Amino acid sequence: MSLRNPFRREPEGQVIPEEPTEVGQDAFTAVAQYYDSLMAVVPYARWVDYLERILARFGARPHDVLDLCCGTGAAGGEMLRRGYHAVGVDLAEGMVRRCWGRCPPLPAAVMDAAALGLREASLDLVVSLYDSLNYLTEAEGLASCFRGVAHALRPGGLFIFDLNTPRALRSGFFTQDNLRSGEPLLYRWQADWDESRKLCRVNMWFRWRGAGEATEFRETHYERAYQDGEVRSMLEAAGLRVLTVYDAYGFRPASRLSTRWYYVARSDTPGSAELSLEGTCGSSR
Repeated sequence: MSLRNPFRREPEGQVIPEEPTEVGQDAFTAVAQYYDSLMAVVPYARWVDYLERILARFGARPHDVLDLCCGTGAAGGEMLRRGYHAVGVDLAEGMVRRCWGRCPPLPAAVMDAAALGLREASLDLVVSLYDSLNYLTEAEGLASCFRGVAHALRPGGLFIFDLNTPRALRSGFFTQDNLRSGEPLLYRWQADWDESRKLCRVNMWFRWRGAGEATEFRETHYERAYQDGEVRSMLEAAGLRVLTVYDAYGFRPASRLSTRWYYVARSDTPGSAELSLEGTCGSSR
């Protein structure tokens, strides 16, 4: 989850003590009921436009779609409105409840991305947006996610997802606030980077001053930085052929200067090897 990109000189790494909470313990709990207000500036419709441009490049016309780590269902709901048979899953129960309150409701269930329980060969497309998979802070968790996606995709189905790059997470771009704004939800975030574990911790403070009772609360979020090579290896091991990796929101090949990668992978089937690969990432170091 990132709202802006004010890149500065990369900070020195440090070892992050597991404070104030263990990894992932309280992410997207208290903030769930205010999340749509926090994300009001996010151009979800344009993201789905971009997804559809990617689909067109690969001649894909999916019907059954999963929004993986769907949050409150903004992207999945947009796909639903465009005629896709879209559903969502997310680990945060409070976020999933808000999916059902959309108009039209996005059918959604509580499910851990690292332990997906999806029906075999039931989907044409799985999407996961806004660095959601960086929240899988153990490599085996991400590999397990990829295996679960591969199990659920029909032959030739696509998996499109984005990741914050190591360069982005090292940069301190999560250190930000909107304290001078007129927004109903004020926030102040402080990011710390652990080079040894490739882990970014973001201590988040919020104050709600909109309709209803004023309140303050805190959450701690962690994101793991993955190298392009290890992501590709995990995808291939899961039976997902990497078709391309884009520099986000365009069609240039991803590079060491990218701050967000967009992966496009396909459920591996006989005869798919002849499809040329459009791009490869350089080392992010």
